[in-house]
Order: sequence, then C-alpha cells, then structure tokens
Amino acid sequence: MANDAENNKLTATAPDTNPATPADAAPTSPAKEPSSASSPTATTFPPARDDAPVSTAAAAAVVTIAEAEELQPDDSDEVDSVFDDGDSAIASLHSSTTSLRDELILQVKEHGRQYQGYLEAKYVLPMDEQELERLDFQCHLVWLTLDKQHSTAPIQNIQRALDVGCGTGIWAIEFADEHPEAEVLGVDLAPVQPQCVPPNLIFEVDDLEQPWNFTQRFDYIHCQLMIGAFQDWPKFFRQSREFLAGPNSYTEVHDIDFFIRCDDGTLPPDSPLAKWHELMHDAANKAGFPLDAINRVPDMMAEAGYVDIVARQVKWPINTWPRDPKHKELGKWAHENFSWGCESMSLALFTRVLRWSADEVRIFMASVRKDLRDRRLHAYWNFWVVYGRRG
Repeated sequence: MANDAENNKLTATAPDTNPATPADAAPTSPAKEPSSASSPTATTFPPARDDAPVSTAAAAAVVTIAEAEELQPDDSDEVDSVFDDGDSAIASLHSSTTSLRDELILQVKEHGRQYQGYLEAKYVLPMDEQELERLDFQCHLVWLTLDKQHSTAPIQNIQRALDVGCGTGIWAIEFADEHPEAEVLGVDLAPVQPQCVPPNLIFEVDDLEQPWNFTQRFDYIHCQLMIGAFQDWPKFFRQSREFLAGPNSYTEVHDIDFFIRCDDGTLPPDSPLAKWHELMHDAANKAGFPLDAINRVPDMMAEAGYVDIVARQVKWPINTWPRDPKHKELGKWAHENFSWGCESMSLALFTRVLRWSADEVRIFMASVRKDLRDRRLHAYWNFWVVYGRRG
C-alpha cells in the first residue's frame, strides 16, 4: 500500500469537489477553502475559525525538537488488569491499562435511550440497539468515503494493529479479515462487540484516555469518528506515537469537522440546521468534549513528533444535492446517517448541559431533519483523513 505521499511532510490539502483517491493523495500548499464562484457569500456556521494549517517549515521545526517526549502523560498510577490471557494466540496484545470490571460498567437509561457509563462518566451517545445499527451504517459511509478501503496510510508488513474506540467492532473485524497475518486489538469503553470474530482479533474494554501500558507496540493505530469522545487529543497523539513499533509505523485518524459549511449562501444562518451546530458546539465545549478538534490534528501530530503527515478532506453533503456521482452517493449515506442520528447525538448534551427537555429536543430535531432533506440547501461537512509516521 505504499504511495508517494509517504515522502511528504506536513500539509493539509484544501477541500476538493473531486478529491484524489487515497493512493493518489498529494499535499498542496495550505489554503483557505474557496467560496463558490457563483456567489461571494460563502458561509460557515458557527462563524468561521482559522482553519489554516501550520506551515511546513513550522511543522518541521516542531517535529525535529524533543518537546514531544517531555509532554508524555504521567503513567505513575498503578493499575491492574482483570483479563485472563488464557491460551489466546494473541494474548500478548492485552494491556495492563484500566481494564473495566463488569460491576463498573453501568447501564443508564435516560429519555427512553440506554447509555453506557464508566464509573461516574457517561457516554454522550446512547449505546442501545438503535444506535449500534447507526454506528455500523456510519462505518460503511466512511468506507465509501475512502474509496472502499479501510486505511490510506502506506502501511506494510503489519504484525500488530490497534483500533481505538472500536465501537461495534465492524472496522476491526473487516481489517482482521483483510490482514490475516496481523494481530488486531479493538478497544472501547463499551462492551458492545460480537463474540464471534476472526481468530486474529480480540476486543478489550478500556478507557484509552488513561495512561497506556500495552505489553507490545503496534505497526498501525486506527482512530475513527472519535471527535466528541476524547477530551485530550494531544495526549492521545503522544501516547499513540509512544506505542508505535518503529519508524515505519503509522497512526491514522478518520473524522468529521462538525462545522456545517455552504459555499453559495443557500443555507440561512438562522436555519434550524445552522442553529443545531451552534448549540452542539456550545454544549460539547461546556461538557469538555470539543467537536472541532479534527482540523488541528495535523498540528497536534506534528507536535507529538510524527513525520510525513498527510491530511486530506472530502466533502460530506447533507443530502444528494451535488452533481458529482461520488458526492451524490456520499450525500445519500450522510443524509441517512444524520437524519437517523441527529436526535441521539443531541439528546444527552441538550438535556444534561443546555437543560432542554426531551420533548423540546425532539421537536427541534424534526426541523433539523427537514433541513437535511432540503436539496436547495447546498451544505456539507468536511471529513478528514489524516495519517502520520512515527519516524
């Protein structure tokens, strides 16, 4: 899977209505996203941030200094693993991090939805059958976005792979089938993975925001759709780099920039869809789970010591409004995902943080779904694909 991008230093490519395939992705000069030629009123809701990535020269200076090592997390807290490695052929992958005992995995019901909790912390998203089906659906959307691939980094000779926040385990299962020579470990805070899996795959329940103490390192670390789940992203990249096996090992992140965008002024700033994003960011920031981390991931990887960082953006339209066949297809799947999931994404944040009632959330979500169906609204999200080499 080697490609030319392996030799490139940090660059985040500007959004492209016809993005290159992962194999052909090549970095370009940092640039702001252009507005539509037909209208000077390109809009971003909430108000636009400074999305310009760090310059190549600045990034190179960051990765060449030793500051990343000084920022490693404090792993002095001693923890015990409750897993019995038994006779597992890949038992060496088990960690001695804070593996969760059954009595610490809480089932919490709120507003008719089931949530998973760890001690006093609770998932912002529900973990019931309805949401698990949506997560599998969303994983398929990412697979289509990546041109039906599970990874884009130029990984070779994988012996061990880690799936961070594996959710229902669908990516880990498919990756393990695709790489039978590799030992694959999927880790999540919720024990919602199936029992019947490929022989080279195991799942573990752990909190990966705690210090990592895996007994072996990995050739490839995968992290998908975890924006809004991690509170300390720089810490994640420090730990992930520390647990990569060698100079040719990679960490790859796939995630959405949860800022709704429109290049031609067709999305009114007072629309329910635009307002929803403002409220989601407000609630998530107050809860300590920022939703805008992905555009800073290349910089954070550079600061952690990664090299040859490549970032690519692909548009996820809100529905089938684009002409381009690939983006029309992505819009169809993205529309179903967000129409299905906008309420589950919002319910806990709006009721716990913004103090809305559940009925108020459901009524508002009906207007959001109406906007998502409207093909006159040429809005989209940027989906980011970022990977970096340990060096």
